[in-house]
Amino acid sequence: MLLGVVAAAVVVTAAASAVGHAGGHGNAATSRPVSVKADAVTAVDLQAVPGHLSVVTTTSSQAALTGVLDWNGRQAPAATTRVSGHRLSLSYQCAQGSPCTAEWQLVVPRHAAVTLQVPAGYVTVAGLAGPLRITASSVDVSATGLSSPRLQAAITSGHLSAVFSTAPQQVNISLASAQSTVKLPADVAYDVSDQVASGYIQVSIPESSNSSHAVTVMVLSGEAALLPS
Repeated sequence: MLLGVVAAAVVVTAAASAVGHAGGHGNAATSRPVSVKADAVTAVDLQAVPGHLSVVTTTSSQAALTGVLDWNGRQAPAATTRVSGHRLSLSYQCAQGSPCTAEWQLVVPRHAAVTLQVPAGYVTVAGLAGPLRITASSVDVSATGLSSPRLQAAITSGHLSAVFSTAPQQVNISLASAQSTVKLPADVAYDVSDQVASGYIQVSIPESSNSSHAVTVMVLSGEAALLPS
């Protein structure tokens, strides 16, 4: 299975290079499809460009990134695909002087660990049961139907909405000029720790310092709410 993953990564990298060559003439807007697939995946890391990213799950072990990448300028965005063990790492970055956007769907195994870095835009995540880590700025993030054991989110100048269907073991939220609403099942209590420099936090979930379900919220500036789901 691992040989299949490596082979897929090599093909994808070559395709990304071809796209970059096609966009190297003139300053006209260029649009190219993106298609990345890999098997036997248990973790996915994506460094995205601005735009719309939809993350959905599958019962299979295959991960896939599909959609369209647009840029305006002489240089195509840089694209890197790497496989290490069962981890698929994808990195895209707009070239200097060539702004770019993307409209993507990322399909991941339901229990895969997912790490997202998004510089701007809109992100939706649905039905994930693996650990989720999000670093985003100027982004509206909506995550629903989560049964993830861990959520770590650092949001700058944006908004996070996360709804859990089962109680997570750990939630860690950091906000800078941002807002977040996290809804958690109220059938268990949570060990809540919060630190607010400028703004406020609303805690409306059951609390217990002895709970194994930990929620940490740091608000540098902004607003946070912990509500029952």
